Amino acid sequence: RLPKMTLRARAVIPDMEGNVLLDRTHDPAKEGFYWFPGGGIEPGETAEEAVKRELVEEAALQIDVLKPLYLSENLFVESGEYRHEVILYFLAAVHARLDTPPTDLRNHEWHPPSATPRPLLPPDVAEAVIFDLETGFKRPLQHFVCDERPAERPA
Repeated sequence: RLPKMTLRARAVIPDMEGNVLLDRTHDPAKEGFYWFPGGGIEPGETAEEAVKRELVEEAALQIDVLKPLYLSENLFVESGEYRHEVILYFLAAVHARLDTPPTDLRNHEWHPPSATPRPLLPPDVAEAVIFDLETGFKRPLQHFVCDERPAERPA
């Protein structure tokens, strides 16, 4: 069975105090966790355009996309569904806060990535952000693969 595939873009937005903007899970059926804000890339839209649009929709923030940081591929099963997610992460900065409210409000919070109240997912990206925040985001694009494909059944 082939997985459901999604293509996403997310923003890593640090502030001057060493915090990053995070999105806290809003699904009461799931354990609490954090991930970086952003969302799905629409057909005909670049990843940069998508992450800018998502931050306007979810946080009423206009952002400047500074550089690509990570390419993350995740193959996993969630709620019985086999999924393959490809996520492009960008270093970004807040350009302006909009006066209009978000149209898709999320639970955004600022935390140091090394000290979030709940897990920051995916773990490989969380570790990379902690390292890069301390060293100034100087590395070239990093590629991460989290392969939790279901075991194939014997014939």
